[in-house]
Amino acid sequence: MGKDSIKVKHLLQKARNAAILGVEFYNKPSVAFKSEGYITMMIIAWTALFHAYFLKNRIKPFYRKRTSGTKRPRFEKIIVTLPGGKKIKEYRWWDLSKCLDEYFKANSGDSVKKNIEFFIPLRNMIQHRYIPPLDDTIFGECQALLINFNNFIERHFGKRYSIKGSLSFSLQMAKTPMNILEVSKDELKKYDANSIIEFIKAYRSSLTTEQFESSEYSFKAVLIQVKNHKSRDTLPLKFIHEKDLTEEQKNKLHEAGIVLVKERQVPREEDKMLKQYKLTYKDLCEKLKRQIKNFKINNQFHTIRRQIIEAKPQFLYRRKLDPNNPKSPKKDFYHPQIINEFKKFYLSPLILWTNYVIIKDKLF
Repeated sequence: MGKDSIKVKHLLQKARNAAILGVEFYNKPSVAFKSEGYITMMIIAWTALFHAYFLKNRIKPFYRKRTSGTKRPRFEKIIVTLPGGKKIKEYRWWDLSKCLDEYFKANSGDSVKKNIEFFIPLRNMIQHRYIPPLDDTIFGECQALLINFNNFIERHFGKRYSIKGSLSFSLQMAKTPMNILEVSKDELKKYDANSIIEFIKAYRSSLTTEQFESSEYSFKAVLIQVKNHKSRDTLPLKFIHEKDLTEEQKNKLHEAGIVLVKERQVPREEDKMLKQYKLTYKDLCEKLKRQIKNFKINNQFHTIRRQIIEAKPQFLYRRKLDPNNPKSPKKDFYHPQIINEFKKFYLSPLILWTNYVIIKDKLF
């Protein structure tokens, strides 16, 4: 196992442990500064997760020296001097803001990115303050931060690293939440929270409507108390889909100020392409073997395939395995019509091969 592979596993373990500890911290009844501890641990979790992602994709998440002057990149190092005089050198790893910029690139308006960016300055502002009323105010963003984390780790590392199995629904006391955004100036002064409130309001105002309403930026739900069910084996917690409600039930929720989230599926461009380009390299070879007598996968086949794609690139769709990674490995998919191009060559190899090489742009 490579050195980077071991580092990736260690970073994943650190990320998962930090996230789970953050949730445990938030749900502890005896802890008053829930958000502060949760945010601190989630910042650590996300940073470690991004470092694992970059190393997995052969991207070194270290700051480069500005005056390198060589083709081979040189990285900044942090030097720590021990009491005995010994010096320890460590690469200067990217902080979370840098990780976000490198991962999302031009997609700076992504709701997941906006959610994480909300917590970076907030974490720096609250680390020296004790503000219990803040918990209810940013609960939606905190919940989305956790869901996005789990979705990211499942997408890039597999469901075996999911943290869902380690978490459960927390027990809560029913209470009327205190919204710190609406408290008096005297109370804000008491908690030394003026700058924090200004930041929260300004940040939310800077978001587009689509970003602000996205569940990836802020996840919110309503818990409604109900009677015990007749069956003693029924689960005490149930999620109801919007489509399962009657119009009367929807109207009553709307009157109570509850706006339901409607699930909509938008077909991705990638899905559309894969419906047209159905053949993998293996599929292509198998079909050619079945339809062309004495067909062999040899140098001649590879040359023909390359020339066909050069002449008619519309027969090839090259898909990145990870669209967000510029160095991601790629996989080729072929349009079924490319079979006919191969048939034309093998049916009349001498004439068509000559035409193919000399005037490939006018081939067939």
